[in-house]
Amino acid sequence: MNSLSFQKFKKQLSERRYSGPEKGKEYNNLSPKMKAAVDDVYRMIDKTSDPLIGKVEGIISQVAKKHSIDVSSIERYIDTEIIK
Repeated sequence: MNSLSFQKFKKQLSERRYSGPEKGKEYNNLSPKMKAAVDDVYRMIDKTSDPLIGKVEGIISQVAKKHSIDVSSIERYIDTEIIK
């Protein structure tokens, strides 16, 4: 994951709870399995107590394992959403 984008993502999370993707073009292009994984990531983030920053990578790993998706796929999606 591009560390600059990931840092921006972490900053967004620390400033406010992030309700998830805007369900825009990038999100709509995802497979149903990947959409479910992305939704789970944001759902878990919303339920996690502070401090959140140190827990993001673990959340992504848990969701990737649950949905049998590579961690890098979720990270790539997050990077794409943040860069736009």
